[in-house]
Amino acid sequence: MLAWCAIVLLLCAECLAADKQPTQKADREMERALHEFKIETAAMGARADSPGVRKSRAASGPPWHGRFFENFRNDFLDAVPHEIVQRGGDKSVLRRNQFGLNITGPLEIPKLFSKRSGTFFSFSYEGVRERISRTRLRTVPTIPERTGDFSTTVDQAGNLLPIYDPGTTRTNPAFDPAQPVSAGNLQYSRDPFPGNRIPVARLNPVAMAAMELYPLPNTSVGPFFQNNFFINSPETNIANGIIAKVDQTIDDHHRLAAEVNYSNGLLGASRWFDSAANPGPLDTDSSTRRASIEHTFTAASQLVNTASVEASSERWNLGSEDHAYPVYDLHDYLNLGRPSPFSSNVSNQFRISDGTSLRNGKHSLRFQLFYTKFQVNTMWGRYPAGYYNFSAGLTSLPGIVNTGHGFASFLLGLPDYAEKTIVTAPSYFRRTSLNFSVREQYELRPNLTIAVSAMIARRTPRIEKFDRQSTVDLTAINPANGRPGALIAADQNGESPGFRPPVVRLDPSIGITWSPGSKSRTVVRVSYSRSHSPIPLRFGQWGTQGFNGYQSFISPNVQLDPAVPLTGSLPPPQFSLPDLRPDAGNDTVADLMDLSGSDPVYQSAQLSVERELPGAAVITAGGRYEGGHDLLVGSDAANPNAISPDALRYRDQLNDEAFNRSLRPYPQYKGFNLYGLYPYGKYQRDSAYLRLEKRVSMGLSLVAYYEFSKQLDDYSGPDGSQDFFNRRNEWALTPYSHPQYLNLTYVYELPLGPNKPLLNYWDWRRHLVEGWSLTGSGVYASGLPLVLRPAFNNTGNVISSLRVNVVPGVDPSVPNPGPELWFNPAAFDQPPDFTLGDGPRTHPVLRGPSSQNYDMSLTKRMPLDADRVLEFSAAAFNFLNHADWETPDTTIGPASAPNVNAGKIIGSHGGRVIQLGLRLSF
Repeated sequence: MLAWCAIVLLLCAECLAADKQPTQKADREMERALHEFKIETAAMGARADSPGVRKSRAASGPPWHGRFFENFRNDFLDAVPHEIVQRGGDKSVLRRNQFGLNITGPLEIPKLFSKRSGTFFSFSYEGVRERISRTRLRTVPTIPERTGDFSTTVDQAGNLLPIYDPGTTRTNPAFDPAQPVSAGNLQYSRDPFPGNRIPVARLNPVAMAAMELYPLPNTSVGPFFQNNFFINSPETNIANGIIAKVDQTIDDHHRLAAEVNYSNGLLGASRWFDSAANPGPLDTDSSTRRASIEHTFTAASQLVNTASVEASSERWNLGSEDHAYPVYDLHDYLNLGRPSPFSSNVSNQFRISDGTSLRNGKHSLRFQLFYTKFQVNTMWGRYPAGYYNFSAGLTSLPGIVNTGHGFASFLLGLPDYAEKTIVTAPSYFRRTSLNFSVREQYELRPNLTIAVSAMIARRTPRIEKFDRQSTVDLTAINPANGRPGALIAADQNGESPGFRPPVVRLDPSIGITWSPGSKSRTVVRVSYSRSHSPIPLRFGQWGTQGFNGYQSFISPNVQLDPAVPLTGSLPPPQFSLPDLRPDAGNDTVADLMDLSGSDPVYQSAQLSVERELPGAAVITAGGRYEGGHDLLVGSDAANPNAISPDALRYRDQLNDEAFNRSLRPYPQYKGFNLYGLYPYGKYQRDSAYLRLEKRVSMGLSLVAYYEFSKQLDDYSGPDGSQDFFNRRNEWALTPYSHPQYLNLTYVYELPLGPNKPLLNYWDWRRHLVEGWSLTGSGVYASGLPLVLRPAFNNTGNVISSLRVNVVPGVDPSVPNPGPELWFNPAAFDQPPDFTLGDGPRTHPVLRGPSSQNYDMSLTKRMPLDADRVLEFSAAAFNFLNHADWETPDTTIGPASAPNVNAGKIIGSHGGRVIQLGLRLSF
């Protein structure tokens, strides 16, 4: 009907144009109107002479539609990133091609599908070919240190760092046990290496062989010899993906839709250095597969049922067994070797769902039923070649901080802890979920609607297909010492396959929408929801101890004796696998599942007021509350085997492993590996926001969003908790939550071309000036809360994450924060030995540098005819080439060895990237 009206109007306009000769101005105006009208009607396909409208197409039914596109990036268009320029570089590799196509239309196959069959298809392909630099700044040993020469090695204050000979260890007969260990009251004495040099004959041959694989310093950022190795290494990314969909309309009541997704990816990880000891990320070969079929039954206009079946699979293969190399953890220096040099992982999901929507008067009901089966098949070699930890203790003056060096301990072949895993078979984990939800939306009045929903979910615990699963039961008696805590295996000795029963959860929500007055332009929305989060299936073979072997080698005293000599390999296990003895996990960091049945609980509430303003604008103001408890955390935030901080009164006795062990709740275990699945954390987030939207008018649309928030928790952070026995003391600002966030996005159709204020050309030049649009976004985020940490942690391994002390009366802020001094380090101090820090986990006032980013894109739209449009785009990401400062150094040293770099920023990052794109739509 619209097409016929357009043709009639066109004929009337042409008749008027053929009447008496109007004035010159009126003639021009009429000509422009006719020209514009012809363009619009041609775009509708309303006229017989519209480009691309042919009798053959009109007779053959709807045309196919689609697009081809290519996005191109190359570093010759870009600015060299600031972090590379600051390290003396002049090149950052970026080669990226993102391309693809999409075609939709009626499916016509002779003798199978005709143009009237009601069958439509959609096919999409997208590919990526990328090579892009990844940068990092690390510290590696100096050239003299690699030969045992520490004569120029200094501490963080620039003073010579003494290295002591562990071979000269002896008891001090003058030691007074009633007084703390100090330089004047040593319990054990050691002689420093002459000239602070380790004799060549004392250097461990395995360590020296590893040095042949270690890169040399290549920069000197400092301070002193720190930050001396800059990595600028490209990674490659190859990806291909296909989505195909077919829709079949059977009749007025039934419709079928089938969809298939298929993608492959290959990530060639950046090489931190080129040797078998490379600790960088692994190459990854991945793929995804997904297939679904959906049936929609429209029983009536107000009753619709949708049923679907879906299967999906994702696969990730990382590295290979050829990459297995011992992990040497050197603490202050870049490690050697990868923790997990290879893994093979598959995640499968099978889902059946059925939903019914019913509308009856003022009621809208929705019922939905989901059944999902989750599978994870995984084989993960964590430390197949061994893990060795090297700390300063064995080359220190025992009991005295700021002596000794972890790298010196490595050169002597003296680890204080070692571990090895033995994987005998893959693990096949399974879990199911059955969810039923109902949602009722009721229109109480035309301006008042209430929506209530509830979901009941039944979730089963994780099981292993062949029952190759184990954990520590903290109530079972261990035969080795008669204390609680023993290894149990799935489906043995009365244990269930999943160790805990299935759980049933009820998750409600409610929402109210109210528009005051009959013609109000104001809308008020209030909502509340509560939900439980299931325990996820994760890759890795955690929870299979006893079927896969864990060996641990523990030092009797981390300042006096190594855990095991550094040789070519660790000793073989004493028992063959499977080893399901109740005491098989003793003397290890044992896998511990939570058997309480708890899972994470989340709550949220929101209030917003939306007001329509003149000028096609809408403003929304609101506030949100979000909170949760029993959130999943790892061993840094929860430790069921922790020693009470009250034990710090024992001071240096805590370095003795036997004494330390006697204080643990479960002394037979060195610790527990919780794998980030322990329901223990708590968080709360309060926020207020303002959103302004200007809808399209005069070619401009924009959205501005500002949010102010405060998020606190008792678990997050780079180091974890100081006091596991007083969670209230761990309650602090979340270190990764920006308190303020501002985002502005806009689209502006430039006023160029016919009937526009600027360059109002109607001749050939119109093709050059019309069809331009500008889009962009700007993001500002305030700095993150700073996490301050002391340089030394001399607490006998009782406190895993020590905090700083706050100096009373000293302002931590500085008048003009900058790279030379971002905060005042004099406001903090290193806690004395064997004491807790009294500072917060994250600082309540100090924030790191803010971050900004501005992107812009210029697009030219060029209609080729009624059916084809060519679009060119030029995008500039971070088009201002803005650099964001790095986080300042937050390590606080003692007065005897202050960190001269505390509060300083050593660099910035960021750089402009240009992307050119071309898209043909038809």
